[in-house]
Amino acid sequence: MKRQERLRLQKRRRRRLILKIVAALVLMGGLVVGVLNLDVVKIWASKHYVRIRFEPAVISREENPDLYAGLSKWHDPDKNLNVLFIGIDRGSIPGEEGNTRSDVMILVSVNVSKKKAVVVSIPRDTKVTIPGYGTQKINAAHAFKGPAGAVEVVEQLSGLEINDYAEADFEAFKNIVNAIGGVPFHLGFTINDPLTGYLPKGDYNLNGDQALIVVRSRKLPRGDLDRIENQKAFLKAMIEKAVSIRDIQSLLKILDTAVKYLETTLDPDMIFTLAEALQGMEVKDVEFATLPGDSPDPAPGQPWYFVHDAEAAARLFANIDKYCSTKTPEEARAELLEQEMLRRAGEAEVDRAAVNLAVLNGVRWEGMAASVAELMKDKGYQTVKIGNTVNAYERTTVYYAPGHGDEARLVAKDLNADASYLILEDQDVAITYDADVIVVIGKDYVRT
Repeated sequence: MKRQERLRLQKRRRRRLILKIVAALVLMGGLVVGVLNLDVVKIWASKHYVRIRFEPAVISREENPDLYAGLSKWHDPDKNLNVLFIGIDRGSIPGEEGNTRSDVMILVSVNVSKKKAVVVSIPRDTKVTIPGYGTQKINAAHAFKGPAGAVEVVEQLSGLEINDYAEADFEAFKNIVNAIGGVPFHLGFTINDPLTGYLPKGDYNLNGDQALIVVRSRKLPRGDLDRIENQKAFLKAMIEKAVSIRDIQSLLKILDTAVKYLETTLDPDMIFTLAEALQGMEVKDVEFATLPGDSPDPAPGQPWYFVHDAEAAARLFANIDKYCSTKTPEEARAELLEQEMLRRAGEAEVDRAAVNLAVLNGVRWEGMAASVAELMKDKGYQTVKIGNTVNAYERTTVYYAPGHGDEARLVAKDLNADASYLILEDQDVAITYDADVIVVIGKDYVRT
């Protein structure tokens, strides 16, 4: 074989390996939302990882028309791509293998043409009928019949066709969180769960073990429903941390870790094709929802179930199928209009001079809190205290005391109207710093 031909084959094998690595990163590094940020992953892989290790493997319409066109051959970009993501509890018992109950079940619908997506969390205790096994909780489908069983029951529940499947277990999840250097997260209440662990209320850079406590614990006021809310908040925080990484060695560590943990039907080449088509999609283009339903008290001696609301669920999945949204276009416009009117009415009533404000330096840059405090005073705030946080913050966060939400939203807008800062109600933080609104300046802060 000629040398040039050998080199071509080597490059082809390397490219395939890189695509598989990136597929693993997309599906595992973000667990769910990562697949919706394919443009970011593609930029990392093609412009950083590939350029340093090998020659660039940029996939574009001009350079690789056949692969790019693969999207329309495999799937109509005007219709939704539905992917079922499963987190399984294999790993809670050392050495445990085989099919086990699913601990997390999330259905993601992506519309390439609209650059939109919906993420639907399905409570693990949802009451369903599993063919051959009768009435069961939905998390048993994976234990009884493996991935095919999980797909089958979700298709039955949603009425949607599942195009692909991806699966991760606890060990994979923990390793990915550690590989990205932890995830900044505000825990609004203490978790004390004998089955998952103890984690006091506060601000964290969650490591893998801590993150697993957050996404697994059900010892919460509303049980599995509050756990789902924690999962949504964690997924958003995780992807925000992931897209902020620019250090090459850190990226390589994530890639090398992710490639070890992946079970999916998605083809790596197709992931890159989707990445090209989804350029410009952002987290704000993603809607999060939970399967509608309730948790009625069971009759004595009967098991507890989450019972989905069939009518509301049918409307939800019909909207997803037709609009790739939880709402009709008319409902979405009406909701946005109502929110804007309420926001303006609330802000109009806020007297900046009367807001008891504190600004905290969460980035360790000398003079940052004082600088921001002066900016806020220039905008009309008169009572502005300054200080430092105990831990560093990646993301600027606005805390507020109960009843001071309008003030907090106005403060966030005055900081930077174009930014998406976290706004959280937290009475303990308000008491600690003796303020109605507390601004913690993070590394993402940009002065207007």
